[in-house]
Amino acid sequence: MGRVVMRSRALALVVGLSGLAGLAGCHNGGNGNRSNALTTSERRYCTLVKQFKDHVPARVQDPEPEQFTAAMTAALQKNAKYFDELQKVAPAEIKPDIDKAIATLRQVATGDISAYDGLNTAKADQWEEDHCYK
Repeated sequence: MGRVVMRSRALALVVGLSGLAGLAGCHNGGNGNRSNALTTSERRYCTLVKQFKDHVPARVQDPEPEQFTAAMTAALQKNAKYFDELQKVAPAEIKPDIDKAIATLRQVATGDISAYDGLNTAKADQWEEDHCYK
């Protein structure tokens, strides 16, 4: 039962990594502690996050291990350029989280579902909410 939950969580991470990308693109909002203007790199990051949502696999309820690994592998191969670019332009304050999330997804795609345990993308999710989706 635990492995099924981990597979569902990991697949949700693929979707979650793109944040709430269904909302309108980036905005110039901030957290009040800095200029409201996004840098060119930050705008590119927001654009990529928005585009990525169109490339994630459909979520399958309680997928079988082989089905799950195949879907993750295909999604990562298909979207390698997005992951690479996200890592290049990720804002400094969330870059470690983005790097960790992408490394985790790559490990999960090899069948190591336990790699997902303990992954926390809350800081990156909040940054995206504050800067990309208003």
